[in-house]
Order: sequence, then C-alpha cells, then structure tokens
Amino acid sequence: MIFYFSATGNSQYAAEKIAAATGDRLVSIGAALRDGRFDFDISQDGCLGFVVPTFAWTLPGAVAKFIEQLKLTGYAGQFVYGVFTCGESSGSESAALNALLNAKGITFSGSFDLVMPDNFIIWSDVPSPARLDSMLKNADRTLERIIAAVIAKKPGAVDTGTPKDLYMPMETISSAKKTSKLTADEKCTACGLCMSLCPMRCIQADENGRPLWEGTCTMCLACLHRCPAGAVQYGEDTQNKGRYVNPNAKPPAGNTYD
Repeated sequence: MIFYFSATGNSQYAAEKIAAATGDRLVSIGAALRDGRFDFDISQDGCLGFVVPTFAWTLPGAVAKFIEQLKLTGYAGQFVYGVFTCGESSGSESAALNALLNAKGITFSGSFDLVMPDNFIIWSDVPSPARLDSMLKNADRTLERIIAAVIAKKPGAVDTGTPKDLYMPMETISSAKKTSKLTADEKCTACGLCMSLCPMRCIQADENGRPLWEGTCTMCLACLHRCPAGAVQYGEDTQNKGRYVNPNAKPPAGNTYD
C-alpha cells in the first residue's frame, strides 16, 4: 500500500509510477482526511510506502495529522519506506517520519529524496519551461532508481535523530476575521474546485459560491495552483507569478475503500 499526499501532482505522479511497477494499492492522504478514513488493512501488502512532499524541510502538517490517526491492521514487519518530493533537500523529514512511525510500533526502512519543481511560490516563482522540463526528466531518472530499490527492498536513508519539527505547523485562518492571506480575486468563477480539493476542508462557499477560508490550513496551495481561472492569491506574494501542476500526473481522484 502506498499513502501519498499531493497538492500539485508531484508526489501523486511518483506514487503512481511506483504503484505501476509494484502493483501496490494507492491511497490519497488528502482524500482520506476529507473522508475521515484512517483504518487500513495491510495484511496482504508486502510494502508500505509514504510518498509525500517536503514542507519547510519536514512533513506537511496534514500528513502528520493523518499518520497520528492512522490505524493499521496486519502490520507484520513489512518493508516501510518514504519518498520525499522536494525542491532541493528533504531536511529532517526522514527523522520526522521515523519518529511518527516508531511511536506506532512501525519500523522505518528508510527514505529517498526526489527533487522536483518547488510549488511554494510564496517564497519563489515557478521555474522557466526549459528548467521545468529538465527537472522533470532528471526526476524520472531518479525515480527509476528509487523504484528499483523499493522492489529490491533496499533500505533508504534513515535519520534516527530528533527532528527540529515533526511537521510544518498548520495555520488557523479566517476570511471573516481577515486573518487569511488566501483570497479569490475578481477572476473567480465560483466553480468550487478549490473546495473539493482542500484536504482540511477549510474552504467554504459564500452566498455567491465563491470561496472563503475558514479553519485549519496546511498550506499545500492546491487551491492556488489548481484554480482554473488563476483567481486564488496569497496576499501580494503570489501576484504576477506562475502556477504549477505536474503535467504528467493524472487528475486528482478519490479513494476506493475496501
């Protein structure tokens, strides 16, 4: 079984490629959080993977929340690995995942970094098309090596140290209280896509069907990058910047539960 968390398709694409090679089942962490599903039977699975992005050199808050509530039936020492999609380095993410899994009595077999385009455009901007193409091709070559290691059950890097942060803190935001920097500008068509994608269910519709942010946000920026009208902004930090969705990933889909 492969659990993955993906806002703009990088981790989803990697998880899909691994699953195609191994035959493992895929579970979207974002969809599971929205559905309130945390019980999974892995008694028939030879491996357990976590394919997730790096947020501020550690785990996304949404991923940590999911793992903390995760209840696995049938764990019997399977090969457990992580694949971290990151802009440069995953930092202490391996130590964070190791700590969360060890707290559940699960032995972590190690992790692999997969450098891919960084979507956190609050701090930067989307790379040029040529740079994106180069990064994605390099990522495919690295991913093939990761897949070979997973099939061979070859341990990855294990960081047994104490992580500075188990996860990137989530933010409580409110459009009504004007504490949300996430807004929708005049280009918004009230399509509702952002609401259906939000893993934390913190986006609500106003009387005109336009989004309001009310609740806990994991800062995945799926709402911003996937808005078909390019209407979602994070204050002035994302004005006149590009948007990124992995061109090779399938459209986001829900989970099928046994």
